[in-house]
Amino acid sequence: MKKKVTLYVFITLVAFLLFWGCEEFFRRKIGGFAGSYPYVEYWEINASEIEIIEAIKALNQNNINFKPPKNINFISERDTGYKWHSTEMLEYLDKLQTDSLKPLPEKNYNNYHHDYWLHINLYYPDTKEIVRAWTRPNFDTTITTFAFHSLSRVNVPSDFRLINKDFWYIENKRQIRKFRRTFVEKIKEQLEKKKAAHNKSQ
Repeated sequence: MKKKVTLYVFITLVAFLLFWGCEEFFRRKIGGFAGSYPYVEYWEINASEIEIIEAIKALNQNNINFKPPKNINFISERDTGYKWHSTEMLEYLDKLQTDSLKPLPEKNYNNYHHDYWLHINLYYPDTKEIVRAWTRPNFDTTITTFAFHSLSRVNVPSDFRLINKDFWYIENKRQIRKFRRTFVEKIKEQLEKKKAAHNKSQ
């Protein structure tokens, strides 16, 4: 009887380790978010992107985690504009040589670049780490994706570690919890505070 129990425990343990190992492999090698950022941890926040950016800027006034060091860009500009190396735009530039009044082509998928991600650098003063995040508006503009991308040391900002890829299971979970408490929950609190103030003033 003891042998059967021991064998059952052993098989259960092996099955668990195999399942966990597969999950860990897929998490770190493949990721879970389709597109350009497969490894991010993200939250859908019920607010427009403008409201979230305003909340982040307001928190920057009195929360040290929202103030990156002076040499680090806080909120980037969204990268949009014509794809000047596209065939259409090269043809336009060529024609512009002989016709200086030629209007710019109408914007379309082939000639215009849209960056859906607004990159934000936040900060952990306790570990002196830059926290890289981004926002992206949803199709429903009242919902915004807020994502945790990576961490890097202040003195080596280009050497970053991706969340859900470069951390082992327990440390990865710890980093996600820390980000959620430090940033996501604070942003939601700020949004609620602003909403309450707005309702009170009406």
